[in-house]
Amino acid sequence: MATGVKELKLWQEAVALAGEVVRLVRQLGRRETKTFTDRLMHTAVAVAAAVADGYGRYESGEQRRLYLSARRSLAELETHLAVIIPPPTLAQLSGRISTVARLLSGYLSYIDRQLAAEHRASRADGARDEPAAGTVAAAGGAP
Repeated sequence: MATGVKELKLWQEAVALAGEVVRLVRQLGRRETKTFTDRLMHTAVAVAAAVADGYGRYESGEQRRLYLSARRSLAELETHLAVIIPPPTLAQLSGRISTVARLLSGYLSYIDRQLAAEHRASRADGARDEPAAGTVAAAGGAP
């Protein structure tokens, strides 16, 4: 198990993707696309930041929300890249994007299993704590 976010493979890949995007966008450096490229760089960094934030959360629900945010940012990033980056260059980034998407899906599946287990456990605990219907009346006691 990772002891820090820097050891998390998902975070490492997301940071590497953000670095590649920032370097690529800086090479483009066309003045007429400055606002767009700034947004592109921000979105690339947002993927890694959401992963780091999710990693730092204790509750599974919060982690899930942040990893979903990272996945949305990744889809947005991929769309922005498709608009501005030439296809051969985009193909080079596709492998890293796919890796980040695959790792994110894995973490989300893991968290969903955790949440389902927590839900089942809380339902089982609740069923044990509440008397069965009609138990009081059958025992002859008053409600």
